Amino acid sequence: MEAAMMTGMVEEGCNFAKRSGMKVREVTEDGRIDMVLEDVPANMNAFGLTHAGAICGLVETAGGMAIFHHLDPRQFIVLNTVLNIRFVAMPSGELSCKAKVTGGEALDLFEELRHSGKADKAIDIKVIDAGGKMVAEAQATFRLMPTPEKFKATFAAMMG
Repeated sequence: MEAAMMTGMVEEGCNFAKRSGMKVREVTEDGRIDMVLEDVPANMNAFGLTHAGAICGLVETAGGMAIFHHLDPRQFIVLNTVLNIRFVAMPSGELSCKAKVTGGEALDLFEELRHSGKADKAIDIKVIDAGGKMVAEAQATFRLMPTPEKFKATFAAMMG
């Protein structure tokens, strides 16, 4: 999927990401996506820190989009199946994370799906705050599967 479509899917197509202030900063040819979670009041907990759930949402979205970079959502989708996250410091300001899935990793994923009927991909992701401090490290696992019929029209409209 092209970078502009990925950005549109996150920033316009996903109400959760839009409401949370998630932005795609960069998508590279080698399969890396760089995303941020804006420092907005809707993401704050009772202590004025970014809520853990908002950080989990950022991680899950970035990881899924790193895989989406290599597929056509009219044919295949990815769903998060496992999210392990360890919070290591209190966050401050805008948060960022990078996720990467290379073309070779994507080919392996498609081959696994073709061979066994299912395919999972684990991605390691670190969340960094505005001061450059790591605030969380996570591993998110995603399941690649054929796009269900009921979603195909939505993705077709999104892709033009």
